[in-house]
Amino acid sequence: MFLTKKEKLKQIKKRHLKWIKSLGVKVNMESGKIKNSFKGFDLPDLTVRYSIPTSDRIPGACVKKEMLKPQLPAGKTISIAYNKGNYQLVDVSDFKTMGRKI
Repeated sequence: MFLTKKEKLKQIKKRHLKWIKSLGVKVNMESGKIKNSFKGFDLPDLTVRYSIPTSDRIPGACVKKEMLKPQLPAGKTISIAYNKGNYQLVDVSDFKTMGRKI
């Protein structure tokens, strides 16, 4: 018989509460509340947070930065210059002979 995740968690919680009760702590089995009659310190709250705070959450308003577009000077173009492998600014007059041996 297969149990759903919810049913499995319910069974595990019931076994845990039963174990706490075996230690001598007064526990309400339905709600899981601890009945504290101890006259000393209160028992700590050991509840679990379901969402863990991470550093990728940025508070406040974020504005997208505008990217600057490069502007070419007149008479220049960007290309692989003279078979060297890197992109460079090349004169328009050399555009036809780029990448070839002359």
